[in-house]
Amino acid sequence: MKIIIHKLFIYNWAGKFNQLVISSVFLMLVMLPSLPVRAMDDFIVNPETVRWDQYSKQMDYQERKDYRDGMSYVISGSIALAGGLVGDTITHDYIEKGIYTIFQTIGIASIGYGAYTWKIGSADRDFYKTVDSLKLSDDQKTMIIRSYYGQKKLSEKNERFIKAITHGLIASLNFYSASRQRNETVQNSLAFIGGVNLLATIAYSFEF
Repeated sequence: MKIIIHKLFIYNWAGKFNQLVISSVFLMLVMLPSLPVRAMDDFIVNPETVRWDQYSKQMDYQERKDYRDGMSYVISGSIALAGGLVGDTITHDYIEKGIYTIFQTIGIASIGYGAYTWKIGSADRDFYKTVDSLKLSDDQKTMIIRSYYGQKKLSEKNERFIKAITHGLIASLNFYSASRQRNETVQNSLAFIGGVNLLATIAYSFEF
């Protein structure tokens, strides 16, 4: 009787533990930013009007935000990792062990991403610290950041153009292959891939 009660207690505790881990992982996944991930999307730098004093305040805020976001990823990832490790020792079911291994992997990835966001962030942080360390006047620093973001804006425009052309070519190739394919399943698959790339081409085209 005592053995049965003891087993029931373990199963109940394990069930609650599973719910805790699953809830933690779900919370962590909800916290993940939408694609694409970029640390400097919180504000847009206008190369024509940006001033050093304004830019400096924005970067200080961004660095504090990177710290908060990074720590939240590290904490949630640590919970998922710890839960996966403990859960792996509790269960003897191979499927559940596989699930807990996934939890551990997600936890480690979240910790790594959080540490990167906290300590490194975007390339703009390095650029800001470099310019800030120079013994120049605010007007001279303003000229530097305007030149940098003007060039960056041009590079991003060229990047979007190249991506639009690339996805357009892939879409055309898949539509052409689908038109020459006799197998209906393969034809539909090629048409679907072509449609996805066509949508990507349209999306990048609107950003010109």
